[in-house]
Formats: sequence, structure tokens, C-alpha cells
Amino acid sequence: MIAEPDPFAEFLRPPLNETPSERATRRIREAEEKRISDAIDEQIRQERQILQKQKELVKVLLLGQSESGKSTTLKNFRLEYARDEWEAEKASWRAVIQLNLVRSITSILDTLQAEIDGEPPSTILDTDEPETPAQPRGSVDILSEFNDVDSNTSAQPALSLEEIQRFQLFRLKLAPLRRVEMDLKLRLGAATEEVTSMDEIPETQSDPGTEIHSLESPDSRHMLRMRKNRRRRIQGEEMVVRGLRWREFLTYGRTRSISGKTRASFEFQESAEGGAAEILSGCKEDMKRLWQDGDVRGILKRRKMEMENNAGFFLNDIDRIATLSYLPSDDDVVRSRLRTVGVQEYRIFVDITNSNSRGSTREWVLYDVGGSRTMRRAWIPYFQDVNAIIFPISGFDEVLLEDPSVNRLNDSVGLWKAIISSRLLQHTTMVCFLNKCDILKRKLRSGIQFRNFVRDYGSQPNDITPIAKFIKDRFRNIAIKYSNQQRTTYIYTTSVTDTKATATTLRSVRDSIFRENLASAQFV
Repeated sequence: MIAEPDPFAEFLRPPLNETPSERATRRIREAEEKRISDAIDEQIRQERQILQKQKELVKVLLLGQSESGKSTTLKNFRLEYARDEWEAEKASWRAVIQLNLVRSITSILDTLQAEIDGEPPSTILDTDEPETPAQPRGSVDILSEFNDVDSNTSAQPALSLEEIQRFQLFRLKLAPLRRVEMDLKLRLGAATEEVTSMDEIPETQSDPGTEIHSLESPDSRHMLRMRKNRRRRIQGEEMVVRGLRWREFLTYGRTRSISGKTRASFEFQESAEGGAAEILSGCKEDMKRLWQDGDVRGILKRRKMEMENNAGFFLNDIDRIATLSYLPSDDDVVRSRLRTVGVQEYRIFVDITNSNSRGSTREWVLYDVGGSRTMRRAWIPYFQDVNAIIFPISGFDEVLLEDPSVNRLNDSVGLWKAIISSRLLQHTTMVCFLNKCDILKRKLRSGIQFRNFVRDYGSQPNDITPIAKFIKDRFRNIAIKYSNQQRTTYIYTTSVTDTKATATTLRSVRDSIFRENLASAQFV
């Protein structure tokens, strides 16, 4: 059989009678055309790889209020799935933990000074007068608790001369910690501290006692009563660190490879940590005596200073932390508190445990965004193509730091409804963490009544099990009612400072996200 001639051969055949000069020019032109063609092919190949990688990438967004446990949840993910980076960065958290301890001590000293000066105990809200009308069923009754505080502390006992002298001696001996606080802030690159209190809430058009309904709340009965001229007082302000600066700090601690001015700045400030360790070691016994003093504990209790419930609580670990050789443990890093401004992005590789993909991993990118009300508008750009949202909630008896008229649980209900009902997130897996259950147990054991804050709870037992079920059912019902399409919502009770228990929860979350979001791509 005679082969048919190649139709393209005529076009590719060199011209007849081609001179050597023309041949050289043609070969140069053909080489350039091939180079361009190869470059286009390579670009297409890279774009296909990027598209495939983006298709395989799992995007997880941590949403919720400030102080709800988002950053601690992120730490647990990195502890479980980015162990090498975690170990390399762990020493960098030493300055943060030292600062947490120092700020706890200085907060106690400031409270003692307020007691000496005769200042009234600080409350979260001061009302003009008691709320006498009965609140409707379902209201978030935070005012009764505040009125109890006022009535219980109106007859404040006077300090004896011996107590005043002892407290002032504490202030004198622990005065070097003030300089340690300043040095550690410099080392961490603290930004201007965020305004977290208002001397006075501006008057509204509403009359005194007007009920303010949450526009985001799915149940308009869950509301707050807000009066004019209600004031808020806070023991100290929280230090804020710029997110980019903190990532540079961790990178420097991990690689020691930052060059130029930034490296010189870090090395200059690094000496502050060594000086802090020396001063903390020298003040160790006085710090222990301050924290163990029965009169000091009594004043803290009377002034509602619940140190144990605060993030970054290390007062029971003074012997271990206030030493020259101290190195943070995993639990120390998870329990530490450092508030950052801006979105934090971390990448981890999560193992797949199903039989078809055993031994392989998928890359996850985790976004930790700010939770205060002023930062929530920055959430929306991260909704696109997000696979899962983890939403921690906590604090039934607390109010928002930036708005003392709003109960934290009520705000979480409104946020959850808004997120669930968003069409941008209709295909997103929703995971809700009922967080800080350890603190919830302590509060209930201390006698705080859940029904005083959530009237719908009624006369059910003031115990962790029925209360947790009540909250989980509330959030699950919102998800069912307001989702744009049917989907499964995963709700867990957690205490993210308990790393072992949280690791088990994260594995369940991992399996749920893979199952819900990657099955259609035949990854699991």
C-alpha cells in the first residue's frame, strides 16, 4: 500500500536554491518560534497544575467573636498537623508566656491599688437604676447579675493598716515587672493598644429602658435592655500585635535567616527576653506570695476578677515559668494569649485515612480572621470557594468587649444565623464548637445560673450536660431552618486548651470535612 504524502511536508520543506545566509536566518526564526511554542505549552501545564492544586486544596475559615477560641483552635491544628514548624517556633512563644504572667501580676497589683484608694469594684455595666419590670420570656437577662454585684459590694470593708502596708510592699517588690512588661512588648512588636472601653455610650433615640432587638438574631425575643449613659469599666487593656509582625517574629525564631534591618531589630530586642527571665526569677517568691495571699484572693473575688478564667493564665505555674532555663511546653503555647490584628493564614498537610488514599495527605489552608465587630466586614472576601467554616462559641454570662450592651451568646446566635443563611456559603461544611466547657463547668459549680441569662432554658437543671444539649440544639435548629439547602452541621463540645481531647475532636472534624466537601472530587 502506497503511503499518502504528508500535506504539511510541502510547507515545512526548505525553499529550493536556499542560500547559506537564508538558511541561517530561517533556522534562527524557527528556533525562536519553537521557544515561544514551548513557553506557551509550559504555561498551560503550570496553569493546569495550579488549577488541580486549587481543586485539591481545602480552605477552612475560622469565624466567630473575639476571644471565642479561634486562635487556640488554629494552634491545635498546627500542633497536630504541622509538628515540625510547631517545634521550631515553640521557643518564640516564651516571650508571650512571660508577658501573660507579668500582665496577670500587674493586673492584681492595680486591683489592690484600687482597693487601697477606695474605688468601687469595677463592673462590666453600671445601670442607672434596677430593672423593675419583668422581662419577656427569652430575654438575655444580664442586668440581674450586675445588680447583684452592686448590692453585694455596696458595703465594702475597709482595709486595715497592716493590709495596706502589705499590699504596698507587694507593689514595691514587684515594681521591676513594669519594666519587664514594656521590654517584652517591644520585643513582640506591640501595636497601639486597641480601644476596648467606652466611658459612655452615646445617647440613642430610644427612651430609657427601650428594648433593643438584635437585627441579626433569628429570634427577636433574645434581646438586651439598654439604658442611656451606661458605662463600662475594664481592668486594663489588651495588647495587640500586628499579624505580619508576629509572623516575621515566628519566622525569625524558626530560621534565623531574616537579614538587614529587620534581623538587627529582632536581635536587639532579643536581649529583652533574657533580662525578663532574670527579673522574673528574682521576683518569683514575691509573685507566689501575692497570688497565694488569702486577703488578695478575697479582694479579687469581691471585685469579680476571675483570673483562672482568663486566657493566658499562668499564675499556678510561677515556679516553672519564672526560671532562667524555662522553655514552653505544648500546653503552654496553646494556653498563651496574644491578640493579633489582621488575617492569619497557615498551611498544613492533613493525612487521609480512608482505605483508598491511606498514607497520602491533602494541603489545607487555615484562615484566622479577627472577630471584633469592626473587623467582620473583612470576612466576606474569604467566603469564596471556602470548604468549611469552624465557628467557636463561648461565654453565656459575658458581654462583648467592644460593646457592653450585647451578650456574647446572643451575638453568637446572630452571627451563626447570618453565616448559615449566606448564599455564598450554601455548599460549605459548617462546624460549630461549643468551646471553653471547662470554664462553663467552673461557672456553674460556682452558682451562676444559666437560666438568669437565657430565660428559654426554664427550670432545667443548672448542669453542664443539659445546658450543652440546649445550646447545641439551638444552633442545630438554626442551621436547619436558615440553610439554603439541606446539609449536615457538625457541633462539638470542646475545651481547646485541652490538647489531647481536642486532637480527637480535630480528627473527627477532618473526616467530616473530607467526607462532605471532597467526595464529589473523588478524593475520598
